[in-house]
Amino acid sequence: MSILEIKNLKVDYETEENTVHALINVSLQMTGGETLGLVGETGAGKTTLAKCIMGLLPQRTGRIRTGEILYGGEDLLKKDNKEMRRIRGAEIAMIFQDPMTSLNPVLTVGEQIAEAVVNHDHCSKAKAFSRAAEMLELVGIPAERLHEYPHQFSGGMKQRVVIAIALACNPKLLIADEPTTALDVTIQAQVLEMMQQLKQKFHTSMLLITHDLGVVAQNCDKVAVIYAGEIVEYGSVTDVFKRMQHPYTEGLFNSIPQINADVKRLNPIPGLMPDPTNLPRGCSFSTRCPYADDQCQREAPELAEVSQDHYARCFHRR
Repeated sequence: MSILEIKNLKVDYETEENTVHALINVSLQMTGGETLGLVGETGAGKTTLAKCIMGLLPQRTGRIRTGEILYGGEDLLKKDNKEMRRIRGAEIAMIFQDPMTSLNPVLTVGEQIAEAVVNHDHCSKAKAFSRAAEMLELVGIPAERLHEYPHQFSGGMKQRVVIAIALACNPKLLIADEPTTALDVTIQAQVLEMMQQLKQKFHTSMLLITHDLGVVAQNCDKVAVIYAGEIVEYGSVTDVFKRMQHPYTEGLFNSIPQINADVKRLNPIPGLMPDPTNLPRGCSFSTRCPYADDQCQREAPELAEVSQDHYARCFHRR
């Protein structure tokens, strides 16, 4: 059963100088208990998509032009602020990118976890603090540290606290926006393993936003590759990783260092992502693609099914 369905979502950021085309006709679907990895370069639109789902797009500049975000069959884009505050945290929770700035420095970690519980479960403060202590234990932090402040925790511990806040009300959908970016490699592995265990314990679906293909391979059921605001390839991890159909996906894999290869230089994708205020007329990847021809310069390809539940946006699918 589908828990989240995004249909033809188009989002712009308007400034006094120009319009930034952040998302272009994005369509995705997630089923209950599934982990979907969203992969792409910085500026591709990953965090914008997460903010749209959470109803946190900046009101001053963000503009949703078209599309639907269906959660449990209801369009989140049609809900008002009061309804979104009820859903946010209780039904859909988000782990933000930087744990160092996600926590309030003048409140104890216990107060910050308990606040989410009080707001959504409408229980007493004593019961909320009991739940906060339980959540700290679940993420591997002793309950007696409940009354300590964020500056008393390491980066990895802060990320665990942020995860505890996100999962305190047993949400059905968890959005993790590059949850291990600020952590060293060994702590990354511990945090990801813990997230998987908690996800299984609470039967939570997860949208994992990352630029690390290794993280996707280890933690995700499906993967969507996003480039310049468009989903360019989408399918199961096995299909996309072993039978990649888009040159951008191919370029991402070719740029990963190979342990068994004797090479002097890395193999990056040439060029840069196009200016989101002035996108190419045809395929957005045509300026960097080794297979691009005149058709790619003139026409924008559609996201087409290349095999069962495996889609790619390319005229030269193999």
